[in-house]
Amino acid sequence: MTAFTLRFTRRPTGFLNRLKGKGRGLAACLLCVLSACLLASCSGGQDSPVVIWSDRAEFASYVELFNATHDIKAVLVYKDGVSRSLPPARDEMPPDLVIGSWLKTSSIRKNFLSAERFFGKNNLHKDAFYGNLLEYGSYNGKSYLLPVSFNLPAVVFAEENSSYLDDSHIASLSQIREADKVFSLADDKGVYQKMGFAPSWDRDFLYLVAKSMGSAFAEGGSTFLYDRASLESAVNYIKEWTLLNHGSSSAEQDFKFSYLYRPESKWLSTGRNLFVYMTSCEFYTINEDSDTSLSFRWVSTGSGIPLEDDIVCMGLYRKTKNPGKAGVFVNWFFQEASQKAMMERYHGMELDTQEFGIAGGFSSVKLVNESLFPAFYHGLLGNIPMEEQLILPEDLPSRYSIFKERIIIPFLVENCQASGADNAEQDKARKSLDDYIADWSRQAF
Repeated sequence: MTAFTLRFTRRPTGFLNRLKGKGRGLAACLLCVLSACLLASCSGGQDSPVVIWSDRAEFASYVELFNATHDIKAVLVYKDGVSRSLPPARDEMPPDLVIGSWLKTSSIRKNFLSAERFFGKNNLHKDAFYGNLLEYGSYNGKSYLLPVSFNLPAVVFAEENSSYLDDSHIASLSQIREADKVFSLADDKGVYQKMGFAPSWDRDFLYLVAKSMGSAFAEGGSTFLYDRASLESAVNYIKEWTLLNHGSSSAEQDFKFSYLYRPESKWLSTGRNLFVYMTSCEFYTINEDSDTSLSFRWVSTGSGIPLEDDIVCMGLYRKTKNPGKAGVFVNWFFQEASQKAMMERYHGMELDTQEFGIAGGFSSVKLVNESLFPAFYHGLLGNIPMEEQLILPEDLPSRYSIFKERIIIPFLVENCQASGADNAEQDKARKSLDDYIADWSRQAF
């Protein structure tokens, strides 16, 4: 059998980059057709490739690098929302490896074989990984999913404003709130000329506060479970922040309309606001293009830094036809030398798009973050969070990104509006999260 590799002209990640834009559907279809042709020509032979399903475009480049250095070949099949693609369709060739977010569900043992086979002599070592990330992908003490990458929440600010935060590494919600209060400035008419940071400016920040204060969103039922009392406390905390620091949500939105109409990456150049909320991936995607010298602090809940929910993991599919060959790819992928080559290859291309780290985030391999990342990303030297600082999310359903976007976020946007004591809108009845869940269920089912 001829060894086939998915090839892309000049810039492999450039092709898949279009998956993120308007051509995503067409490009994804084309990639799947190419993969199907290659798989059809290989199926049944002793030289069949390792079939990888993933929704991470970066793996196009990683697979190409693997194929260039190994006799065993791998083929990438792009699956938009790979966690919802299992099990495969009846006439579809099953994957050997599945890589993506939202794989840690109650069906983990139904979809994946134990990953314990990848550890041991001449293979991977568990102490190379963040222990709590390995635990995240485990069930009954056995690893089923290997963590690939993760992202962290951060507040970004102009370096000249670093004095507003005491710690040089982290910022708690209360510190951000206090710095906002000190920075914000209104004129004699009560119109704000400066505003540090308003919770209503960023929907993802609303969610971060809700999650950080114990709302405990988790897999369960037809949608998800949550802690009602903690969610109510989070909503009240956000409303209190707005009322005490800015008077009302309307004042926050008026300020945003007047001064922060450019993309978020350009807000800080106006000098009128103090913070922008971003993830680590977003910060290192825009930082090089910013016209302002920027710095950041990881956002802490007090007990630690909560990881973004969409942790990327890798699993060996339970009906794999190539477990041994898949193991070769797995062992290669998690080596420090391999991940160094992946990052050097990407940065050496000098593309006009920015991507962060390994599969869009920090590596799950501790030494890669500590020794390699600071060489590629300024500001990370001495600023890689320690393992004990990382707080893992609850187990979440495979459709959680949809639930978050269409149920939780709309609820928070509505219920976190603070109108001020003299406004009758304050007493307006608002829908509960259960109401939003019920509305979604009626539409979806």
